[in-house]
Amino acid sequence: MKRNPRRAYDKDGKEIQPATVGSERARGCKLAEVWCNDCVRYAEVSLYGLPDDLPIPDICLRYRCSKCGGKNLSSRGSISEHYEKAQESRGKSMRSPPAIVAIGTAASRRS
Repeated sequence: MKRNPRRAYDKDGKEIQPATVGSERARGCKLAEVWCNDCVRYAEVSLYGLPDDLPIPDICLRYRCSKCGGKNLSSRGSISEHYEKAQESRGKSMRSPPAIVAIGTAASRRS
């Protein structure tokens, strides 16, 4: 049996059910991240208008990268919303997550 690359599997090889758009909405989330595996561009997309039974890892099948045009994408729940919810549950104010710095950017090549 061929494994789905957008799914997780337990130690016995049984597929673990992924989060769905509906389960993320029930948690109060409104966004998902879609990453391009070719050029490493990412965008946050709204869960509005997506069907509740759509698995979060399958959201990427509906998009194409706006930078390179590729379809080699992956998707997950929004990390920024995850951090916000975690901070709220601890009663702390939200701090910005660490910035993502690309290695080998044009600025670093100049030096």
